[in-house]
Amino acid sequence: MMQIFQSYATPRVAIMAVFAAFGSVVGVLAGSVPQLMTQSNLTNSSYGLGVTLMTAATILAMGFAGTMARFLSHRALILILLPLKMSMMFVILTGSSTLLFFIIAPLFGLASGAMDVIMNAEGGAIEKDVGKPIYTAFHGSVSISLAFFAILSSLLSTLYGPWLSALAAAVMVAATMFIVYRALPARPLPIVIKGEAKAKRNFTLPIVLMGTAAGLTIACEVTAFFWSSELLATTAPQFAAISGLGAAFFGLCNAIVRFPGDYLRARFGEIRLMSTTIVIAIIGFIGLGLTTSFAANVFFFAMTGFGLAIVCPCLFAMAAQETPHNRAAGLGAALLVAGVPRIITPTLFGAVAEQFSTRVAFGLCALMALCALGTIQALKNLRKEA
Repeated sequence: MMQIFQSYATPRVAIMAVFAAFGSVVGVLAGSVPQLMTQSNLTNSSYGLGVTLMTAATILAMGFAGTMARFLSHRALILILLPLKMSMMFVILTGSSTLLFFIIAPLFGLASGAMDVIMNAEGGAIEKDVGKPIYTAFHGSVSISLAFFAILSSLLSTLYGPWLSALAAAVMVAATMFIVYRALPARPLPIVIKGEAKAKRNFTLPIVLMGTAAGLTIACEVTAFFWSSELLATTAPQFAAISGLGAAFFGLCNAIVRFPGDYLRARFGEIRLMSTTIVIAIIGFIGLGLTTSFAANVFFFAMTGFGLAIVCPCLFAMAAQETPHNRAAGLGAALLVAGVPRIITPTLFGAVAEQFSTRVAFGLCALMALCALGTIQALKNLRKEA
């Protein structure tokens, strides 16, 4: 049995499992939002503020992840951060205090942000080892896991309570940690040379445009995940047990696009591909703002997942190409710019949802996606001029 495990548990399989475990934790949280808000006495506004604090902490941790990787290997950090992220999610879903939610949500964000950077860094290293494009498949793994655990979470949380949903993700995380421990290598730590010359300026106009478009896109993704179950539960309370279908179909359609993502980029080009798919997302968000049908809402969530799936991977790849002297620096600069709309959006969305309705607030996502499309077109024009 151990020989069979060693044959199939390669570093590639291990990091695929890490991405899936990451998605399971987020999916469980997304599918249990109605129960979370009820037991923690949260309104749309207070929940939005909590997600904003979580997002801000996520972005802050992304800035420190590189420093952490100077002292601990990716393998060691994954083995630390993944169970830490899982633990924070468990506390959030089993707590019954508004104060506790506001304390733990930023801690969850810190673990998520650091974990996001480290697992992507290890995924890039494995892609280099393999010698062929496999990177977008890792993100497809996240999307499928999100889809499965979102619907599972809404069902378990409604019937038995959020604690059982969290336990389901804990099993996934435990299995992943075992695979990582046995199959993922501990790579040598980077060598830091004292007095090394500083990198060239990274905040170029293309980088700023890429980061802005990425930030608006991620803000739409986060909003769709963390408010989908609430919208569906409000639309049809009798279907609360399957309110995770919105996040599930969003994640599933993400995966459908991301697995063949490298082929699509090569076939159509990044700008053209992003411009086309994001229009689909805009139509989906408009549909969410207009319809009151449960089935139609699930369909439109699927459309938004399909339309947004490839945008950020394309933008991140372009950002890395923009700074060949230091690809990580270009990506880091773009992520920093992207942090601005990501931090602002949850509070703004929550306030609009509280003042008007969640449905009206999703119209705000359509506007943000439209702004992202305009930014991508500006990037296209800038490249033509160059």
